[in-house]
Amino acid sequence: MKKTFKIIVLIIVALFATYSFLLSDFNPMFKNEEFVYLTNALKESRNRNFKSIINIENKIYKVVKKRRCNCETATTYIGPYRHGFSLTKKIYLLKIEKEFSNNECLKFLLIHYDFGNNNIGLKNASKFYFGKTVHKLNADEIMTIIMMLENSGLYNPVRNKDGVRNKLLVYKRILNKKTSR
Repeated sequence: MKKTFKIIVLIIVALFATYSFLLSDFNPMFKNEEFVYLTNALKESRNRNFKSIINIENKIYKVVKKRRCNCETATTYIGPYRHGFSLTKKIYLLKIEKEFSNNECLKFLLIHYDFGNNNIGLKNASKFYFGKTVHKLNADEIMTIIMMLENSGLYNPVRNKDGVRNKLLVYKRILNKKTSR
């Protein structure tokens, strides 16, 4: 009985040590050029002020279940670029989630996301789709940008006006329920 207990304790300690090493700065995989770029870009995006967009996105996704978190989407900027489960991708995601908040990852996406029609980043997308600067976007336009972060091809306001309008109505109902409580 004592021998079994010691073995279980050793296994638990070994697993904890492995997990700690995998997420530590000593892990050589975090020296990967793409990961270093991502973490530096995430740190730089902390200074950006997208408060209105973040507030609306947070209100919507308190009600609607999001397919994946913003940090998971941000880690798609790191190879390997294969589909499906990857232990490497999972370790990168755990490290990013440990060091950055979901809102910081959202800021990164707003700066680097491909909104379609060769528009990289919120600044270019707001000019192209709405003819405005980011800070002049109204609530409907912000919700359209949030939809485009889900799927920029499906919720493209130029190509799929009806789909965008229908989803916009759903988001408006969600926000109205939240504010009326």
